[in-house]
Amino acid sequence: MARILIADDDPNYLFAFREGMAALGHEVVGVGTGAEAVEALSDGVFDIVFLDVFMNGGGAISVIHTVKNIDPDVSVVIITGKSTILNSPILEDGLRLAKAKISKSASLAELDRLVRNNGRRTS
Repeated sequence: MARILIADDDPNYLFAFREGMAALGHEVVGVGTGAEAVEALSDGVFDIVFLDVFMNGGGAISVIHTVKNIDPDVSVVIITGKSTILNSPILEDGLRLAKAKISKSASLAELDRLVRNNGRRTS
């Protein structure tokens, strides 16, 4: 299974994401800020990284380039609770390094499919 990093400042969503993906057999590291995501990437290799668009101290827009500089081959998926902005020009232009963009309302099955189709490891 995949090794997943998720950065999200919503503790309830972070908990649900971690627990759900772990139940499917994935190893999940959850952090609450972009800075913690950068630190986690510096300490280990992940198959896929999920970044929340808006987080205290900087979200996906300010962190994605650093993530890709640390690990150019890692897949990055952007998540947001504000699904109306998924196709906005700011997200399209500012986050073009992302492999996918998805709403936080996505089902566990959809998240698992993203991991399996976009992560480095699939088994």
